[in-house]
Amino acid sequence: MSARGNDVAKYISFLNLEVEAPSYAYLERICQAHLNTFPFENISKLLYFRDHNYGKFEVPSFEKFIRAFENHHYGGTCYTLNSNLMILLKKLGFTCYHIMLGKEHMGIIVTLGDERFYVDCGATAPFFKPARFESGHENRSSFGNDEVYLLPVDSENNYKYMRFMNGKQSGKTWNFHSRREITMDDFLQVIETSNKPGATFMSILRCHLYQTDQQRSVSLVNNKFTIRYSNGETTVTTLLTPEEIRSVIADEFNLPKLPVLEAVNVLKELDVDIFAE
Repeated sequence: MSARGNDVAKYISFLNLEVEAPSYAYLERICQAHLNTFPFENISKLLYFRDHNYGKFEVPSFEKFIRAFENHHYGGTCYTLNSNLMILLKKLGFTCYHIMLGKEHMGIIVTLGDERFYVDCGATAPFFKPARFESGHENRSSFGNDEVYLLPVDSENNYKYMRFMNGKQSGKTWNFHSRREITMDDFLQVIETSNKPGATFMSILRCHLYQTDQQRSVSLVNNKFTIRYSNGETTVTTLLTPEEIRSVIADEFNLPKLPVLEAVNVLKELDVDIFAE
């Protein structure tokens, strides 16, 4: 097997899956496994920023993404997670392309037969299976009190992405055109903006992972550790020291290689106090 083939095999092995022919069932297993394996986190983002001398950030290549998870348990934010997931899907034989939601978020459209499906493992959202948004039958994805809707805006393939937590809208409404194919070059400006000091994921400490085998998700925002269960129950713990955060990432997230203490130091250098109330 070539080095490139080895990278695909390694990626799939991280997901505890086998290489199969493209199908809806296989794509669903990939989505489920991805959300339970690769964390949505900005720890890697902060350290890549530091390692580039606090300058330009580049989305890690397919090979670097795989090595970074293997060596450091890195996942990433939407640009890193969804761009590399789409590379994997293409290497597995799926037909897919990127779309842009709300002029900032990167999603994936996968075509199976004559139907398009929305795939997204880069928004902490519960897309455990491809969303059949065009048919109107399965445009809601949920986990506990976290719900995401993909709703038609008109008959011209325009849709909107809306997320609700405990019945209240969470975040922005993202509009998108489901058939407008977007390339990585189209994201360069928004990626550059997202990596400047003061941008959302340059001014907090963030990590999120689903653990559906335990019917829960785990989430860190600065020094607040939240566990959300599929029955809607939620617990929140305030962590008092960087070492407590490191322990939670290692023990509760099961990501002991993630260099969270280094990321806390980068935020300090950017004048961000994650323990400030």
